[in-house]
Amino acid sequence: MLPQVLASFARALKPGGYFITATHVGDGDLRRTEAYGGVAVRWTTHKWLPEQLVGLIEQAGLRPVAELRLPPEECSGPGVIVMAERPA
Repeated sequence: MLPQVLASFARALKPGGYFITATHVGDGDLRRTEAYGGVAVRWTTHKWLPEQLVGLIEQAGLRPVAELRLPPEECSGPGVIVMAERPA
């Protein structure tokens, strides 16, 4: 599913346009029932390894130009932000 979504974003960008995304780092999914200091929630956090995410972004036809890895915090694990460009 994610490859198709990324391909849609790539098609929507004009040549030279930028795409920025962020995700939790890890393997697998995490079902959440509590977040934001005790608020009841019901969702699944999908975790990705940075190399996997960058590979999918490249397969979608985008060129990664920047990556920022974030350390774990008290309420969440590590994160990654990737900026990519649609080639001209």
